[in-house]
Amino acid sequence: MPRLARRVPAVAAALCALTMLAGCGSDALAKKPPFPRSTVQAAKGMTDPSTDPGSGSTGSGKPVDPAFAVDKLRLVDPCKLLDADTLKELGKPDEAVPGGFTRCSNFMKDKAGKDLSITIEVGQTLTSEVEKADKKLAGLNSYEQVLEGSACFVTVITQEDPGIGITVQVGYKDGDGCEPGRKIAESVVKLAKGKAVARTAAKGSLITLDPCELPSDAAVADAAKESPRVYPYGLHNCSWVGSDAEVTLDFRGGYVPKDDKFDPKQVDVDLGGVKAYQVESSTSYPSCTLRWVQLKGQDNDGEVVEVKSAGPKKSEFDRCAKAQAFAKALLPKIPKA
Repeated sequence: MPRLARRVPAVAAALCALTMLAGCGSDALAKKPPFPRSTVQAAKGMTDPSTDPGSGSTGSGKPVDPAFAVDKLRLVDPCKLLDADTLKELGKPDEAVPGGFTRCSNFMKDKAGKDLSITIEVGQTLTSEVEKADKKLAGLNSYEQVLEGSACFVTVITQEDPGIGITVQVGYKDGDGCEPGRKIAESVVKLAKGKAVARTAAKGSLITLDPCELPSDAAVADAAKESPRVYPYGLHNCSWVGSDAEVTLDFRGGYVPKDDKFDPKQVDVDLGGVKAYQVESSTSYPSCTLRWVQLKGQDNDGEVVEVKSAGPKKSEFDRCAKAQAFAKALLPKIPKA
């Protein structure tokens, strides 16, 4: 099937580390309430480095350097890319705050004691940024976008077709955010080429799996109906969109709530020995979401699989039955914990 890229809401994805926007996977950040946060508004006509449709799957294409191959990027620990010595040159670092598999933040202070928020996102889906990249950082093409008086996004291109990159987001109201962003980006590129930032996947981890390649064609055809288009986003999310139905598969790392209470409206579902949690939504675009915990670590950290079946209201089908069938077909392909 053809591999296309997914259009997502502008700014929301890249700003998750600075804001508490719903649905951006910022669970890990939610556990760190002392850090200052502010909502950054997009400039008119501006797109952030994580948006707009690209030209293909994150699982194909040739990286600009073998060190940035997609399978290697999935194993990169983003917090290890925030080099302590580099951060100290900019001010006083705080502790690193992980945000899922691919994001890490440091809500630090500059040398004058002003707020300086730095976030790294590995494996961003890119489109126009590839063509607009008019700068060089550490030997890679790079692109900068500025939200005046609030933030700068510095993206280095690690793969051109389809577009993939690493973005450094700097929230800085008291200075030029692009200057520290470039400094961090140069450090990130050098570190990402080494072995010291690689993680060893735990038994049963989702981190190495390509969500676009995992489901069978038959499972996708049943869930998304006729000739669905494929929309990968980042390194761990994929959607299949048909004419009147779609299904999304998302692998998440981060916060797992106590007693697995992801949503107050969830109901328990047995997927043949695996306990999942189901939530229905009856909006103008009705959906049914299934989540189950793949791994649990310490301090409510873990890994979660999410399957979502959706379609326009006029399309009459049992979304929860579709989500369950897709999940059951997927389970044998997910490694056991």
